[in-house]
Amino acid sequence: MCRKTCEVVNMTTKNTLTIILLSVSFTPSVHAQEVFTKKWDKRFGGTGIDWFFSFAQTSDGGYILGGDSYSGIGGDKTQSSQGDQDYWIVKIDSNGNKQWDKRFGGAGNETLHVLRHTPDNGYILGGISNSEISGDKTQPFWGGGDYWIVKVDSLGNKQWDKRFGGTDGENLWALQQTSDGGYIFGGYSNSGIGGDKTEENWDPTHFYDDGWLVKVDEFGNKQWDKRYGGTNQDGIFSIVIADDGGYVLGCYSASDSSGDKTQNRWGFGDFWILKIDSMGNKQWDKTYGGTGGEYTSYAINSMDGGYFIGGKSNSTLSGNISNPGSQWLLKIDGNGNKIWDRGYKGGIGVVNGVASTFDGGFLITCEIQGPSGPDKSEDNLGISQTWILKIDSSGNKQWDKTIFSPDGQLFGKAFQTFDGCYVIATSVTEAGGYVTEPNRGVSDSTNDYWIVKFCWEISDNISDLDKDADVIAYPNPFSTDIAITLQNPTVREASFTISNIQGQVLFRRQETNLASPYTKMLDLNYLPNGVYLIEVIANGERIVKKVVKE
Repeated sequence: MCRKTCEVVNMTTKNTLTIILLSVSFTPSVHAQEVFTKKWDKRFGGTGIDWFFSFAQTSDGGYILGGDSYSGIGGDKTQSSQGDQDYWIVKIDSNGNKQWDKRFGGAGNETLHVLRHTPDNGYILGGISNSEISGDKTQPFWGGGDYWIVKVDSLGNKQWDKRFGGTDGENLWALQQTSDGGYIFGGYSNSGIGGDKTEENWDPTHFYDDGWLVKVDEFGNKQWDKRYGGTNQDGIFSIVIADDGGYVLGCYSASDSSGDKTQNRWGFGDFWILKIDSMGNKQWDKTYGGTGGEYTSYAINSMDGGYFIGGKSNSTLSGNISNPGSQWLLKIDGNGNKIWDRGYKGGIGVVNGVASTFDGGFLITCEIQGPSGPDKSEDNLGISQTWILKIDSSGNKQWDKTIFSPDGQLFGKAFQTFDGCYVIATSVTEAGGYVTEPNRGVSDSTNDYWIVKFCWEISDNISDLDKDADVIAYPNPFSTDIAITLQNPTVREASFTISNIQGQVLFRRQETNLASPYTKMLDLNYLPNGVYLIEVIANGERIVKKVVKE
């Protein structure tokens, strides 16, 4: 099955030579085959426990990994702990080699949940802290635990830090940079009015949390805050920048109609989506779920102005769910109306994130702890494993991959890289499976950060066709021109596609009313030297060859 998104690009054609291509059908008996190949893996940790939570690709093609660390100096950690546990970030290059690391914390506990790469090539870090003024923390905490934001430059040097909270407890899970250079972040809070919180909790006992959102300027100065919820448990887990300058919040809610919530819950808890304007005023809210329970909704933009929402589901056919599965995704329009939903059966576990891919599809990252399901093609090696599921823009499964290690993995995330490959990061202990480096701690029971890169590649285990092949071409390698000749006399129409090894389509054209033999002559002089994939589809057969331009 072709995974490439195709577009028409005008190209000048001219007379040239011929080359030999290979025949690949859509049946299992193929000659050419795409293989999901591991490129490298790296682990980072100190002598104690280090929990990974978030990562991003950087403008130089490298990566920044973050979480929290209990370790002192040792292993990959170059700074001593400020308290019990600290934020810890690690910058690596495009091949996974460490460039630097930094820790941030106070005398108490800090837990980093999300980081973002900022346009100034720095980083914004968000999580929770219960430290008083100490170490890197310049403001006392309000009570319980507060949101704590740290801005650093391109080398990890702290530029400023800010805490935001009320007199009870807060937990930050989502953060984005805004178009005005500031930041917006959210999670949940059970505090009443006090500290930085200006609105009362919807639960007067303060037992249940509401979603709490804070908007700050580029220096971390608070501009406004808003709470969103009903009388039961509610929280914000993702923030999307909307086209109109407002925001879409991906939330969990166990509340019935009350407070800001206009619809009753379907089951134990549901996905709850809110649309707000640029000042945090609610415009609409929608509840999605079934009678079992849905958890931790992740929202991302779709190209048509709508949104995709994904997370864990325990529901059968009920409520909004027409296609149940342990992992559930739905598409909504810009007003929150459901367009379709799709369930996936990967096994027992949680969904840790949803990311968009270059072809308009999506990558769902899960932590699967039980037996494999119908959509999971590989059995676990350890107790819990990171599982990635690739789907197209309509929710159809394209492929899946289990990321093997001998122990349990936690908090795994994944996304597509600039070069069209995929990176996965998580927390691991023992070496084994895809994990090639030993534990950095004093025993195999301590967690380290771990990152692995996979790419789709064309297997070289391909047998050339003979001179009577339906498609021939020459030379390979080539320097300027290439021609594709169809020799099957029954072919009357065919499509031609050329893409680079990262899957970016450079040329596609459909030809009809073909004579036999037919030669498609192309001038590829404008392409840089490198490896390219030529694909011809004719008479229901896909014909693929890896060629080299020198």
